[in-house]
Amino acid sequence: MDKMFSEEGFEKTYQWAVNTIKEYSNCNLLIWQIAVMLDSRRIIGMCENPDRYDEQINSWYEMALSDKDEKIQHYAADSLFGFYLRKKNYEMAEKYLNYFSDYDPMKKVKQGQLYMKQGKKEEAFEMLEKAVFSEYTTLNLAFGIMITKALEEKDHGYARFLAEKMCTLASGFDMGKYNECAAMLNVVTAENNVEGTFQVAKQLLNNVDTICDFQESQLYKHMKFQEVENPYTEEMKKELLEGFRNAEEFAYMKEYEPWEKLLSGN
Repeated sequence: MDKMFSEEGFEKTYQWAVNTIKEYSNCNLLIWQIAVMLDSRRIIGMCENPDRYDEQINSWYEMALSDKDEKIQHYAADSLFGFYLRKKNYEMAEKYLNYFSDYDPMKKVKQGQLYMKQGKKEEAFEMLEKAVFSEYTTLNLAFGIMITKALEEKDHGYARFLAEKMCTLASGFDMGKYNECAAMLNVVTAENNVEGTFQVAKQLLNNVDTICDFQESQLYKHMKFQEVENPYTEEMKKELLEGFRNAEEFAYMKEYEPWEKLLSGN
């Protein structure tokens, strides 16, 4: 199709597409792909009177939307959402958002995009910030799983590399000093790294009160968070200290004087 567009022009390529889709009328992925290529070319001005193709291209998207494969449905719904958004038919655009899972961050992005087009600025920013926050949660979980597996395989170097990335991620997403160092604790513990464990534990204890700093970040200023009472910080600090004192995994630290002072609060 790329060659045909450049050599034959839009109209002849369109006619070829009509004939091809008639021949392969049961291949919805192909139908969607052809429709997308024609749609994109007319959007960038490669044909005259682009609106005259609306009905046909949209009918192809609707054919793909009826496919039993959810992935093809998703592709088609995305294309239809974009079409109606460009046409400023926001009611129809929102209709096709229903094909996106509520667990799909892209649904939040597209909902934010729709709100922005509708002039609902506050709602748009809130939805887009939720998408950003959700993406951090997903990435954080993915890194955590990889670190756990690397440690199981005794690949401490790779685990440390991943933990450093995870700490940088927390910093980039304004998650507070506590979360910026928390990922390293499992690594230094697995290494039986005495000085490293001491430094990470000290940072965690000193920064417990930053664990909810993201609530004050400009990055999430339109989001509404449930307020956490101050005693939560002290309770968490007590739990950390108890874990450091009693967990068998920290047995290698018991002869280290700075560690004993840290746990005693001196």
